[in-house]
Amino acid sequence: MNTKPYRHLELAKRVERSHTTGVRFLHSLRSVGMTFIIFISLFFSQTVFVHAQSSITAIPPRLILSTDPGKTLTAELKVRNDSDVSQIYTVTVDDFIVIDSIGTPIPVSSSVNSRWSLKNWITAPKTIPVDAKGTQIVRITVRVPVSALAGGHYAMITYMPNGDIKPGELKKTASLIGQRVGSLIYVTVSGDITENASIIKFTTPKFLEQGPVEFTGTIENISDIHINPKGSITISNPLNSKVAELPLEAGNIFPETIRDFSSTWNNKWGWGRYKADLNLAYGTTGALLSATIFFWLFPIRLVIYSLIAIISVLLVVVLLGKRSKKHQEVLEKEVAELKRELETLEEKK
Repeated sequence: MNTKPYRHLELAKRVERSHTTGVRFLHSLRSVGMTFIIFISLFFSQTVFVHAQSSITAIPPRLILSTDPGKTLTAELKVRNDSDVSQIYTVTVDDFIVIDSIGTPIPVSSSVNSRWSLKNWITAPKTIPVDAKGTQIVRITVRVPVSALAGGHYAMITYMPNGDIKPGELKKTASLIGQRVGSLIYVTVSGDITENASIIKFTTPKFLEQGPVEFTGTIENISDIHINPKGSITISNPLNSKVAELPLEAGNIFPETIRDFSSTWNNKWGWGRYKADLNLAYGTTGALLSATIFFWLFPIRLVIYSLIAIISVLLVVVLLGKRSKKHQEVLEKEVAELKRELETLEEKK
């Protein structure tokens, strides 16, 4: 009995089933893909909406006050609602700490070193309403204790939208996932204030073939108050002549913290050993921070390639000269032989 037709029929059925399964899989994959795209679109549209509904601006970003022990100060801050709906902001007063080397303030609710604390001296409203696209004044009172230590004291006043929403309604209000912004408050209490700082790092690459030249460093503040060192980096060439002066402002450095700084000399080519002098003034008395480093700016590869090219050209010239001289000698020898032959022929005649 011939079984080949049955085998062919069975094979055709298997192919058809495989094709059907593949088509179903592709349709399922397309459905999953469309669902994923719709989900991502909704997620990002919701994220943009949340951001738009939570836009806040604190004015000013920093408030600096000075006073004496036992005095009371009043000050005004402002907060602007940049969203399209009215908001009620929760106002929070916290101390803050700086734990990185770029001066980022982080609010802390727990107790911090009372030497720098300011939170308990400030009285501010708990909540404030702000109209859409409107600005609201925030009045604060700072009561300085008679026993307050001289120097800097620091706090942060922050604003969070929807201050009237109850905890049970948190999940119902997407706009609560908003930004928290605020103003830094610096209060300097008069008295015997120590101002001291040091440069713990000032560096640049020791050797560069070409610019720009990047300078980086770190300053440590061991004062009783924040400082803001300002000055410049002066660059001198191998002949000790000034070739550039780079303005530099390190930014506010809080007590018992460090802060990094950087500057760039946008010069491409140099020829030799250069000197960089860092000079920064800080504090009420204009104390000076200084440091000096040396670095090489020399296009060594360019010089090597140029020397190789010059040597190659000279070798070619020398070789061509030798070849030309040898060729000249050969020609002169041939001419001499021809002369001798001519003389021989003439003698035979």
